[in-house]
Amino acid sequence: MMSPHAEMTPEERSRALRREADEVLELIRLREHCAAIGEIVPTGSYFLDLMMYPDIDLYLPPTTPEALFGAAAKFARYDCVRTVDFNKGGPAELKDGLYLKPVVEKGDWGRPWKVDIWCLAESVVAEKQAELIEFKKRMTPEQRKLILNYKYHVLNEDRRTPMFSGVYIYRAVIDQGLREFDEISRFLRENGIKV
Repeated sequence: MMSPHAEMTPEERSRALRREADEVLELIRLREHCAAIGEIVPTGSYFLDLMMYPDIDLYLPPTTPEALFGAAAKFARYDCVRTVDFNKGGPAELKDGLYLKPVVEKGDWGRPWKVDIWCLAESVVAEKQAELIEFKKRMTPEQRKLILNYKYHVLNEDRRTPMFSGVYIYRAVIDQGLREFDEISRFLRENGIKV
């Protein structure tokens, strides 16, 4: 059976995902369960309103594994939450961070929702967010449409955009002024992204 989202335009898909993303966060009461850790900072395509698959990126302040496991236990109580993954550290500026990923069954996107939560120092979050805040300020309606169209056409067999491609797509379109599909793809490949 064909997904009800198959006939959507890129803009319609993005709007539907953004609306459902907010529903997912409400469904697992994420703000309530993370309140003791600190303020949630939306990031990535969720922050920029450029969503193309069910993935929400968030930051939280530094915390302890115990506090993060407390939130994880609360998420795990919901029937819609399939798994909750936890990791310590990551590459480069994420090395001192803690990571939590609730995977939530909702909607019909061919894959479950994942909520990527990184607990990082305020200075690291500020540095990582600065570029996205700048993109949000400078992005024109035409660039937004171009980005959504590009993302839509590079959705892979896993029904997601290529790993780590988002920021490079934004740089290609907003910083480099690229407009053609092949030019954007070449820019991504030059930056190590498999398209």
